[in-house]
Amino acid sequence: MEMNRRGALVLALINISLLFLLVGYPIVKEKIEEADREEIDLGQEEDSKGGQKTEEGQKQTADKRKTGRTEAAKSRISQLPEVSLTLEGEKGGFQVSMWQDEAGDCYFFLPGFARGKGLIVETVEEAALHIDGREVKEGDVLRQIAEEKTYELLLTDREGAGLLQSSLIFMYSSDLPVLCLSTDSGTMEEIDADKENQEAGAAVFYDEKGEILYAGQAESIKGRGNSTWGLAKKPYQIKLCEKTDLFGFGRAAGFNLLANGYDETRLRNQITLELAKKLEMNYVPQGQMIDLYINNCFWGNYYFTEKIQVGENGVAIRDMEELVEAVYSPEELEKIERSENEDGTRKWARTGLPGEDNTGGYLLERELETRFKTEISGFITEQGDCYTLQSPLYASEEQVNYIADLMQEFQDAIEQEDGVHPLTKKHYSEYIDVDSFIQKYLVEEISKNYDGGVTSSFFYKPQDLVSTKIFAGPVWDYDVAFGNCNLDRIASNPLGITRLNDHIYGTDVFVKLYEKEDFYERMVKMYEEKALPYLNTLLDGGIDEMVEESRKSAAMDSIRWEELKNRYQYYEEYDNDVRYLKYFVRERRNFLNQVWLEKESYHNVNFMVDGEIWQILCVKDGETPKAEPVPSRYSAGSLFMGWFTEDGVPYDIYKPVYEDMTFHASWQELFQKEDVPAT
Repeated sequence: MEMNRRGALVLALINISLLFLLVGYPIVKEKIEEADREEIDLGQEEDSKGGQKTEEGQKQTADKRKTGRTEAAKSRISQLPEVSLTLEGEKGGFQVSMWQDEAGDCYFFLPGFARGKGLIVETVEEAALHIDGREVKEGDVLRQIAEEKTYELLLTDREGAGLLQSSLIFMYSSDLPVLCLSTDSGTMEEIDADKENQEAGAAVFYDEKGEILYAGQAESIKGRGNSTWGLAKKPYQIKLCEKTDLFGFGRAAGFNLLANGYDETRLRNQITLELAKKLEMNYVPQGQMIDLYINNCFWGNYYFTEKIQVGENGVAIRDMEELVEAVYSPEELEKIERSENEDGTRKWARTGLPGEDNTGGYLLERELETRFKTEISGFITEQGDCYTLQSPLYASEEQVNYIADLMQEFQDAIEQEDGVHPLTKKHYSEYIDVDSFIQKYLVEEISKNYDGGVTSSFFYKPQDLVSTKIFAGPVWDYDVAFGNCNLDRIASNPLGITRLNDHIYGTDVFVKLYEKEDFYERMVKMYEEKALPYLNTLLDGGIDEMVEESRKSAAMDSIRWEELKNRYQYYEEYDNDVRYLKYFVRERRNFLNQVWLEKESYHNVNFMVDGEIWQILCVKDGETPKAEPVPSRYSAGSLFMGWFTEDGVPYDIYKPVYEDMTFHASWQELFQKEDVPAT
């Protein structure tokens, strides 16, 4: 009996010992590894012999960077070994890889919450790493890192042969939230190859202090955007596998990642959406500036936003798309026959579903005709405005006809001087929610959005049980607003009233509404009470605060996407573009105050080239234009002869302006096209 007790006791002790080893070994192993780690202080410059770097050594290093790398080093730049860092004590596994620019300089782009933390050298694949002459091994901890100081980097293979001699810079971002995405393939090649390609992966969100907000799977990562998709820094959309509330947006799974590739300040989307909130629009997409990392590589400064979609946390209307999706799978929807009327002004999907209530909800987007042609369902009004149905995407013929007829009746009503439809006898205000159209107009007009009234312009219609009217909104896409469009002389001029019809793709909707006294008076009152105080706040330090909140992130982004120069921006330097933004906001506010509040009269002098607006001069009543634009024409053999009215009256720069005027460029053809020598 006693022997049995002793045997049981021994067995118990053995089991306890094994359990301790199983549980405790990883902890002990980690402690041993921590003990083996070398603490490397990068706050003190040392030469290759271990002493403090001399002035002569520093000068030599600087000279190397000025004159460039050795030919041997240059030839191996494309073969940069994987070198990555992990934040010490980081529970979420935040890791960042070294990045190299085209000149050969190497960078570690770090989030703001990494400032002051040790950086563990995670991987040095098939290479030995030296920083300022000191060897750095895997597992070593880098401390006292000097921000934006240039270190000397040397990479050698295991035999000591040189791979790369370059500069190394550690940059820390602003105190912004961070999104880390990883794709299943480990690359972005497939996604970036085509906007329609998508890939699953994982997502980790950190707040500005480094606390994890979300960690889980991403159902899809794919591209988005129109012209912005053609830029090097691309916009994306993600769909998480589960709905979550991020940054107070409300529970959702789908989000956009706006690259702000056309906007050097990266602020215009944020500023304009805030303006819409101040105007108290029913729904404004919420956004948050973040730093984006993909597959451990810093991808840039992005504006993380809600997707414009129908739903509880979006456009709060009946989701007619759900009715279609309840019957058809995504694969079946792709095969549904599409149809259109004879003149192609109305198009729909043959779903075969009964239309029990076709009064709503509908989400419409005003679009360019070229893009309209590729959409599933939509319509074109008799005035030439193209609308696509974003919800339901697969609209039936009955549904398209319902919303198209309603929009047509509204546009026919505002064509009348009294705003009353000639047949239905309804006033235009019976067709639309007037306040929402005023809010939409003010956002576009104040920002002088180049795309205003043209594309990314949304409208919606609830069920009749909720409202019988069409609503304007939500607002979207303002990277080429507030003067950020140097290809257009109108959009870049803070003077002038566009009425959202200042170029060939514009719409007359807001031109006609602007002419209605009741609309105009309510618009001016809303501007004075809600929009003007916000503009004043922006100019009284609001823009400066936004800049300081994101400056360091913008600096990292500018290096990461140095080659990103585009047709819209005036300035390549960040601070200059910020100054231009403030200038434009100030001049725009002052001009609108003069016209809408002080009741000063201005007139547009329009200059047309081959039927298209070339330039608009905004001239105060009774003053002279003080300028004469010189047009360009790209057809060979054309000589500019001057500006003339349709009646042949020449433009006179010294003649005071008392009304809107339009002049057309006159050309003298020197020879026929067939006479132009071939090149």
